[in-house]
Amino acid sequence: MSWSSRHLLVPLSAVLLVLSACGGDDDNKNPVCGNGIIESGEACDDGNRVEGDRCNNSCQVTTPTVDAGTDAGTETDAGTDAGTDAGTETDAGTGTDAGTETDAGTGTDAGTETDAGTETDAGTETDAGTETDAGTGTDAGTDAGTDAGTETDAGTDGGAIDAGPAPDAGTDAGTGTDAGTGTDAGTTVTLSALEPAAVFARSGTTGETIPEPLAVTLSANATADVVVQVASSSPSVVVANNGQVTVPAGSRSAAVIVTADDAAGSAKATLTATLGGDSRTATVRVLGATEAASLAYLSPETVSLSAGQTANVTVTLDIPAAAATSIALSTTGNVGSVPATVTVPANEVSAKFVFTAGAAGTTGTIVATLNSQSVSAQAKVSAAPTTNHIVISEVAGGGPNGAGDEFVELYNPTNAEVNIAGWKLQYRSASGPDYNNSFTLPSTARIAAHGFYLLTHRDYAGAVAGDTSWVTALNLSATVGHVRIGTAAMGSSASDTNAVDTVGYGATANAAEGKSPITGTIATNGSIERRANAGSSAATMEGGSDATKGNSYDTDVNSADFIIRTKRDPQNKSSALEVP
Repeated sequence: MSWSSRHLLVPLSAVLLVLSACGGDDDNKNPVCGNGIIESGEACDDGNRVEGDRCNNSCQVTTPTVDAGTDAGTETDAGTDAGTDAGTETDAGTGTDAGTETDAGTGTDAGTETDAGTETDAGTETDAGTETDAGTGTDAGTDAGTDAGTETDAGTDGGAIDAGPAPDAGTDAGTGTDAGTGTDAGTTVTLSALEPAAVFARSGTTGETIPEPLAVTLSANATADVVVQVASSSPSVVVANNGQVTVPAGSRSAAVIVTADDAAGSAKATLTATLGGDSRTATVRVLGATEAASLAYLSPETVSLSAGQTANVTVTLDIPAAAATSIALSTTGNVGSVPATVTVPANEVSAKFVFTAGAAGTTGTIVATLNSQSVSAQAKVSAAPTTNHIVISEVAGGGPNGAGDEFVELYNPTNAEVNIAGWKLQYRSASGPDYNNSFTLPSTARIAAHGFYLLTHRDYAGAVAGDTSWVTALNLSATVGHVRIGTAAMGSSASDTNAVDTVGYGATANAAEGKSPITGTIATNGSIERRANAGSSAATMEGGSDATKGNSYDTDVNSADFIIRTKRDPQNKSSALEVP
């Protein structure tokens, strides 16, 4: 059908349809093929009676002889999904045409209103395949987003990688997933470590290093086998498999297997692991086949316990033991007890044993001996604390620099650090009904076991720095009043179960512990201080035998627990620990 005839048929068909809608047709009449109306017995009626198109001269649906819009899916298909077919050796739209001798995509446009390339309409009023041109240069009317996979590219290249080469086949082709390397397959991993930094290998052996395996570690689990190259600086250490260490898929690390030979070169080798642009190093020292180990040290260097308490002590050698090695143990000064021996296993460098503290007040050493060589650690045994909470250990309500030259010192008599973040320090007058001065300790506030914590006024002028300042939140009296420390839940009433320790000083302080305040004259440069023990006095606490024994004495009677110092001595968290 010619172009001009088709334009004439469109309005005629429309007129016939209107007549039909208005009763212009009668189902009892014989159907008229070619009137543009589908009547009884007709499968189609396109307004003509031309053979060779989709509606023949009997108004039945037929397959056209040439159809560049439907066929195009054979070996030279140009109209189906080019991602599946259109990717044969013969290009869908070049060389051999996609269905007819007249190119379905050259000369006359194969998918526009012009024609699909033949005198017979290429299939529908729309196009010879899709709205996307089905026949430009090397286009076959497919979805250009998914590459059709031919050498000429049957459409356009919708990705960074042509979807036609064998490994790609039009699936991912340029997304974040690699799908094209042997070791990566989608996730880029890097080399993060070669650890431990220093290890040993015994001469004449092949295997993992000692006392711990040297291993390469990636930044993430490998999605496919990843090969890390490890090179040695000395022939005395040879890395297995020509230096290739494989981290298997699903793992993040792999041990480095080495062969050691102390006669082959330097006794110490530097191993360098490389992956891409990343590299890490570690050292391997080669030991003689029977090289003997020596004692290095005991740790901790000082053990401080209460009577009857226990602690783990570690003995360490200078190199891994060639065989299981027994080390003799002992103590001095009746400080406590240890096992007779401890054994360091072969190829290990350390072993632990238990020390049990003896009688309170003893001091001595823990000794380890191997082949007439000895190492030791100090041991101190103190009495179990009688006070199990933070205490106010020293208070000065004024000083040489005036009324604001004041501080409150806290002490931890227990054997463990105490977190006092958010706790409150409060002050009230001798007879006031409430604690109307309050300061909340910062979130970093901690007191070490047997340690101190110093809080100060803004105008404090002592040589020992305060750990925190209440600025002017508290204004202590130099002669009479109450100071208390308590948890964050403590309120302002005079009686509160959340108060941990309270000190009343001055004869008229009406709420001192035991209803017995600390009395006496406090010098301008003096303070009140808690005793170290029941026998402590002002003389022993101030430069005497109890000066460094802490402030743990607490009978809940203020007058019995405190002495008056002539010269104040504030201590902070950096000051030396004082064990009762």
